[in-house]
Amino acid sequence: MNNSTLSCPKCGSTSLYKNGHDKYGNQQFLCKLCHHSFKLSHSHKRKNFSFPYPKCTSCGKSKVFA
Repeated sequence: MNNSTLSCPKCGSTSLYKNGHDKYGNQQFLCKLCHHSFKLSHSHKRKNFSFPYPKCTSCGKSKVFA
């Protein structure tokens, strides 16, 4: 990230709150003036498993454990 001032993409205000994180861990911001919520990045978490689910030996379908 560069050293420029962070501003609201909707109204251009620099009065912002940090507003938690989304389900992927990206920082969310909330504009104090227009109440617009936004985030800077759109990265996604990787799956917990780097391999496919095991397959059933009788039917060949992948098993999903909940």
